[in-house]
Amino acid sequence: MRPLIVLACFVLVSVLLWIWSYILRTVWSRTSRVRSLLVNVSISAATFTYLFLVLELLFYSSFAVSDTFGFTLASQRWEQRYWYPINSFGYRDVAHSPAEFDNRKVLFVVGDSFVAGHGISQVENRFSNILQRNLGEQYVVVNIAKNGWNTADEYQAILAYPYKPKKIILSYYLNDILGAAAQLGYGSPVRVERPPSRILRFVTDHSYSLNFTYWRLYRFYNTDLGEKYWEFLKNSYSKRDIWEAHQAELLKIVTYSKKEGIELTVVVFPHLRDVRGSAVITSQVADFLQLHNVRVLNLELTLRDRDPMTLVVNSLDAHPNEALNRELAEMLTKAIQSEDR
Repeated sequence: MRPLIVLACFVLVSVLLWIWSYILRTVWSRTSRVRSLLVNVSISAATFTYLFLVLELLFYSSFAVSDTFGFTLASQRWEQRYWYPINSFGYRDVAHSPAEFDNRKVLFVVGDSFVAGHGISQVENRFSNILQRNLGEQYVVVNIAKNGWNTADEYQAILAYPYKPKKIILSYYLNDILGAAAQLGYGSPVRVERPPSRILRFVTDHSYSLNFTYWRLYRFYNTDLGEKYWEFLKNSYSKRDIWEAHQAELLKIVTYSKKEGIELTVVVFPHLRDVRGSAVITSQVADFLQLHNVRVLNLELTLRDRDPMTLVVNSLDAHPNEALNRELAEMLTKAIQSEDR
């Protein structure tokens, strides 16, 4: 519940409690078992209601946390607080004026939520923004990304942007293959079940404290969600038809870049909670791209011995954290500056 609704409920409960107290003191003052029972029930109900309203205010104001589900109220609050700026293309990036592209090298950073900065509260701490600061005025770095994008979406976004880049940095994550899998009718990795009853759905959809509690318990009792998701991804890369369809998606970006004389670099992110376990897939993708003479930065080689919690946003959000964004920005900065010498 929003603060104004909570305040209104607080006032309403207080008024009703005052009226009920007045009745018990003046109208129904004779002692009886029924009256005593109602007094005790009233005190308990009022205490519970006040406590619930205080918890609602606390969770609304304090629990704005990004997570991989994305639809929880805590995650929505996080987006309301931090998901800006949004430009006319719908990207979480500044609005670049036409003058910015005059006599400057244009660099596209393209991807999904890893590039958009899911879990990164301040856009200044994303690797694309750090890259802009490091490269200086000779470059204009454009962030082209949306949550949930796959390779086909990224290719269309590159074509649709009104300016052509000199360089493209494409962020690749293992779930980019899901678009090809869905096109071939394989469905989605896991299905998160909503609350079973309409009443519970309504309550969890409107109460910040109960929504937070419900989905924490849901994760606790469904610990295999991550394993199912991971197994679906591994199976997708092992199925010949999905992998061939995905290769065709990647080749569109590769072919376009070569045709237009654009320098393409692909950053391949491993599964940040299981870097070594995803090495087979990241190598599969990197080998394919390198076979087509694409420059690849396979982060699995750098991150394989790291503690996963030093790489991700938090225990609920497996996106790269600010520290990893900074590290990646420095790696890319050195590579670009070396090319430009």
